[in-house]
Amino acid sequence: MLRNLLFDWDDLRVFHALVSAGSMGKAARKLNIVQPTVSRRLEALESRIGARLVTRGADGIELTDVGERVWALVQTMQSTADDIERVASQADKAEAGRVRILAPDGIASLWLARHLWQFVEANPLIKLEILTQSEANPIPETDADIILQMNKTKRMQYVAHDLATLHYVPFTAKSYIDTYGAPEGLADVLNHRLGDLISYRDNQEKWPQEAQAIKQMMKPSVLTDNSAVLFEALRSGSIMAMLPTYTATLADNLVYLDLDLHIALTVWLVYHPDQRRVTRVRKALDWLRSIFDSAQYPFFRRDFVQPSDFAHVETLLVRGERPKPRLL
Repeated sequence: MLRNLLFDWDDLRVFHALVSAGSMGKAARKLNIVQPTVSRRLEALESRIGARLVTRGADGIELTDVGERVWALVQTMQSTADDIERVASQADKAEAGRVRILAPDGIASLWLARHLWQFVEANPLIKLEILTQSEANPIPETDADIILQMNKTKRMQYVAHDLATLHYVPFTAKSYIDTYGAPEGLADVLNHRLGDLISYRDNQEKWPQEAQAIKQMMKPSVLTDNSAVLFEALRSGSIMAMLPTYTATLADNLVYLDLDLHIALTVWLVYHPDQRRVTRVRKALDWLRSIFDSAQYPFFRRDFVQPSDFAHVETLLVRGERPKPRLL
């Protein structure tokens, strides 16, 4: 007798959310349901297929061999569903509705938020949602109309454009120098009160070898997963930290520590090409390009521009002894 293979599509949707989120609890929060419902839906799907799809462990879930094959098919189904939704949205040419942008928290809180007034004033009928990724709050790329990210990796159908370059250099505040004094060299910086961002680890392989090695030696006084917290701690005179050069325009009391230490990372603008046909999304894309325009904002150029060239910021030249870490 053949097994009844009529699927409840909601079970597949729950399976997709579970694998994307990595745990029952995170999937439940994403779907706005309780965790037992996720477990029950998974069991129902496994019962219909006649095989285990995932194994549960202390760190979340892992796909079985059958689960890997089903996951590949479910991803294709989700991609098709996204395409259907885009076709439907293209019929709506009105300059109204929601546009969802997924961005790194630093870009969202320190740059996008400061320029929102331009978009809101010009587009009063568009609801702009700006979401940020975190380990505690994973957001699938498929939930966003536009993605800003620090790597070029993208889904096959999407396009990725080089939007801007962020130049990370050491900063502190004038009040920090007044209280604790200036470092005598890069080696001495390691003796000061340092701040660090957890997400910097995600891009550490793109750092110069010396910077990677020095980071391994750091013992930060402040560690956070929020760029705004790091910036405010620095501006208050509590720490020294690596920040993008554009932050020099956000406060009038910063000091650029010229340690001959510079890290450049590219910001990529990622979206499905069909989104250009949706008026409200196109307007959001045009707005993003305008606020990252390197002709207007020189700190987003590919070539490094000294902070003193575009902001009222003091530059403190620090050379002296450099640490001799074990090369990675």
